[in-house]
Amino acid sequence: MPIFEYVCKDCGHKFEAIVMGEKKAECPTCHGNQLEQQLSTFSARSHSPSSSQPVAPCGMPGGSCGNCHMH
Repeated sequence: MPIFEYVCKDCGHKFEAIVMGEKKAECPTCHGNQLEQQLSTFSARSHSPSSSQPVAPCGMPGGSCGNCHMH
């Protein structure tokens, strides 16, 4: 299920929403539908900010799964 990040243009609320098929996201605060989709930064963050281990593009420490061809 795809999870998207949005900012409501009506009230400025930032939120995440699961959007499937023809369904449209709606602001949970004001129920507005004037939304700006944000670039998700989940995969760019390390699970441990002070870690000296390299981080794979999936966000996991490099070589942690053994099956990943992304590192």
